[in-house]
Amino acid sequence: MKGQSKGNCYLCGAVLSKVGMKNHLFKLHGEESGQECRLLKIEGVYKKGYWLYIDVPADKTLSAVDAFLRKIWLECCGHLSMFCRSGYNKMDPNQKLGTFPVGDKFFHHYDFGTTTETLITVMGNIARKQQKNIARLLARNNPPVFQCEDCGETAEYIYMEPDDDYNFPFYCEKCSDNYDGYMMNPVTNSPRMGDCGYTGELDVFTFNPASFGDCSAAGVG
Repeated sequence: MKGQSKGNCYLCGAVLSKVGMKNHLFKLHGEESGQECRLLKIEGVYKKGYWLYIDVPADKTLSAVDAFLRKIWLECCGHLSMFCRSGYNKMDPNQKLGTFPVGDKFFHHYDFGTTTETLITVMGNIARKQQKNIARLLARNNPPVFQCEDCGETAEYIYMEPDDDYNFPFYCEKCSDNYDGYMMNPVTNSPRMGDCGYTGELDVFTFNPASFGDCSAAGVG
């Protein structure tokens, strides 16, 4: 994933860059009053093209963030996880989000064998109307598109046996039949794509442009 990826606002459908999305959320979707939340930016440590913005009530804990990340990006085999500072200084999962200062950064590690590492940044305070879910998805990168190694069509699988340059090739449905199916994992919109038994998140997190009509009216940047 080269360059700065763009994504969709899940509140109005706007298409924006990762940086532009922060300003968009604060300016257009922050309530003047309501439930006090922390706005969090979450991105892959080594795959920064995968990113999320979520809001979580300030009186909730890191455990709520862990639960959300498992649902949208990570869960495959019930692995252990932890939050930490640099140097693997483990953090208390029961720490409330309201205790973190704006601008604070820390890490989340899922699976201590094939680890997926994400960077979490506290972007600021934002208010919202009362929500059913603790963590609310506000924005997410557009799914990256990969080309089939053999025919150039859109790939649907990543092959978990690297080539001579230690790159993992991608294949379309048709070309994947020429290789060991056991080594094929689906292309997903997650920094955990291709790792362990990960096959993707719940459909509820898939962006649906039909829900917003003309998304271009909401802003592009």
